[in-house]
Amino acid sequence: MPKKTLKRPTLFKSFKRAIFNKLLKNKHLKNSITLEHKTIYVLPSSLGWYFVIVAILNFIMGINYQNNLILIMAYLMFVVIIISVLMGYSNAKGLTVTFKSVFPSFSPQKPSSQFILQSPTICQSVSLTYQGELQTQVHSDEVNNKPQTITLNLPYSHRGQYAFERIKIASNYPFGLVTVWSYIQLQSETFVYPSLEQVLSDEHVSALDEQSDSGIAKEAGSEEFESLIPHLPEMGLQRISWKHYAKTQQLLVKEFVDFKTANALFDFKLMHGDTEQRLSQLCFLVCEATEQNTPFMLKLPNKTLNTNTGQHHKQQCLELLSAFNGAV
Repeated sequence: MPKKTLKRPTLFKSFKRAIFNKLLKNKHLKNSITLEHKTIYVLPSSLGWYFVIVAILNFIMGINYQNNLILIMAYLMFVVIIISVLMGYSNAKGLTVTFKSVFPSFSPQKPSSQFILQSPTICQSVSLTYQGELQTQVHSDEVNNKPQTITLNLPYSHRGQYAFERIKIASNYPFGLVTVWSYIQLQSETFVYPSLEQVLSDEHVSALDEQSDSGIAKEAGSEEFESLIPHLPEMGLQRISWKHYAKTQQLLVKEFVDFKTANALFDFKLMHGDTEQRLSQLCFLVCEATEQNTPFMLKLPNKTLNTNTGQHHKQQCLELLSAFNGAV
């Protein structure tokens, strides 16, 4: 069954995060970070560690065999490592990473987030890695003083509400021998909305205002006849009820009821199928009603959103459907 919400962190993960936050004094818990002395970390990369080991072996061999050429080679290798550290640090210093926005998605599509990269000097080879259970990465070859927007896809495809994991900012410039990195821990979350499942029946439409013709708007051309009204010149002759004209000698026009423009109640209990199917059907109805600018109320077993319309109401409903944790 699809995952409904983000799993609670394990005890080890909670302990690890607590230690991380304490050691770093929460200096990475922000939506924008500039890499500087206190937030830049440098260590040899995987390739760099092999390079260091070979340099050490060369140094030991040079001493044992008293071979100056091998010793010189070892010294040069250590110099290369030191130069890599200095150049890598200088390359990353001043880089600013700013969280811009997050884009939710409809399951099974994955959401994405946007970041703005900017550096006072040219910064080479920067990557952002999302460090959840499943990692995703985006890479930029060069960052300069012009703001650059990059998109990082998030590794979630099942319906749910997800808090952001830590994002690693790293560079292996210049020779791939060192890794210069930092972190940004966003205080934000994202949603994966239910998939869209089309609803063909009108059983979901319920009257909300019984004292005002059940809250149903009148619109000509629908299938349900409601009343006769006097004909007006702008209505056109094709709408005249000639049958009534023959009886009463009055030009009358039939008025119809359009249930599609009704104030609708989208009720979880009126949907069909299992929990995920019902949520998918409600998701479709919410999107359709918003496109048609139809006021609607959303009713779930544990929550009800009052009648409203517009994009903000739509977002509230979709987020509520995403975070729903219940059963049929």
